[in-house]
Amino acid sequence: MKITNALKVAGIALAASLASTALYAQEKIVLKYADQFPLTHAGSKLSAQPFKQMVEERSEGRIEVQLYPAEQLAKAAGLLDAVRNRVTDIAMVGVVYVSDRMPLTSAVELPGLFTDSVAGSIAFTKLAQNELLESEYLRNGVRPLFTMVTPPYQAMFAKKTELNDVSELEGVKMRAAGATGELIASSLGAVPVRVPASDLYLALERGTVDGAIYNPPSLFAYKIEEVLSSITTNASLGTVAFAALVNEDVWQGLPEDARKVISEVATEIGETMAAGFKDQTGSAYEKLEGLGIKLIELSPETQAQFTDKLQSVEAEWVKQMEGRGLPGQATLDAYRSYLQE
Repeated sequence: MKITNALKVAGIALAASLASTALYAQEKIVLKYADQFPLTHAGSKLSAQPFKQMVEERSEGRIEVQLYPAEQLAKAAGLLDAVRNRVTDIAMVGVVYVSDRMPLTSAVELPGLFTDSVAGSIAFTKLAQNELLESEYLRNGVRPLFTMVTPPYQAMFAKKTELNDVSELEGVKMRAAGATGELIASSLGAVPVRVPASDLYLALERGTVDGAIYNPPSLFAYKIEEVLSSITTNASLGTVAFAALVNEDVWQGLPEDARKVISEVATEIGETMAAGFKDQTGSAYEKLEGLGIKLIELSPETQAQFTDKLQSVEAEWVKQMEGRGLPGQATLDAYRSYLQE
C-alpha cells in the first residue's frame, strides 16, 4: 500500500511538473531587437525584418520580436552597451564602433582575406562562437546569434571623378569605419576620418570629408548617392563586420525550445543576409550609374598599387594586437582556417 501511495504521489508530482513546463512553454516571450538601420536599409530588410517574421512564425506566436530600427534605443556606437545593460534584448552591433572592446573581432575586416562575403560571414560566425566567445562576447555580457561581413568596401568621392594612381589619395580626407578602416585609409596615403554612416551625407556635403570607404548597397538608405560624383567598382578595401548579439542573462532565461527556434533562424539569417548584400552590390552599381555617378574601374596597374599598399595593414594589425597582449596572429590563423572549410 505504501509503495502504491508513493507511486501515486510521484505520478502526481510528475504530472504537475509537466503541466507547469507546458504552461511555461506557452507563456508569451517578448524580445526587443535594436539596430542602427532605417527600415529601408538593406541591413534591416535582410536581418531584423526577416528575423522577426521567421521567429514569430516558427514559434507559432509564442515569441514576439519588437523592432527598434534607426538608432531608436541607442546610437550605433552605443548598441553594445544597450544590449549589455538590457535596454534591448538583442542588437545588431557594428564591430567598427566597438573595436576597443572587441579588438580581435576586427580581424575579419582586414583586406584581402576573402572574395566571397558569404563564406566570410560563415567563417566569422564560427570564430565568434568558438575562439572569441569567452574573450570578446561573454565577457561583455552578450552572446553572438549570427554575424555578417559585407562585400569588400569601395572608395567613393564627392567631387573626384578619376582614380588612375594610388598617389592621388595622398592627403584626401576619407571616411573610414573603425580602427581597421583607419589602417586601410592610412596605408593608401589618405587621411582617415571617423564618421557614422548616418552622418556621412552631411560630412560629404559640407566637405568634412572628400570621400568615403563604404559599401554600395548601404548608400541609398541615407541618400548618400545625392552627394557623390564617383565610386570604384573593383577596389578591395576591407569589409565591415556586424554581429547580432543577445544579452547573455536574457538568453539563459529563455526556455530551451525558444532558444532552439531562435538559433535555427539566426543561422539562416546570417547566411541569407550576407548573400543578400552580395546580390545587392551589382544592382547598386546599376542604380548609381543611372543617376549619373561615375563608376571607376581600376586598371590592373592601379589595382596592383592598391594591393601593394594594403599588404602592410595585416602586419600592422597583428603588431597592434600582440602589443596589447592579445593573440592577433592566432585569431587571424583561426579565421583563415574557417574560410578554407
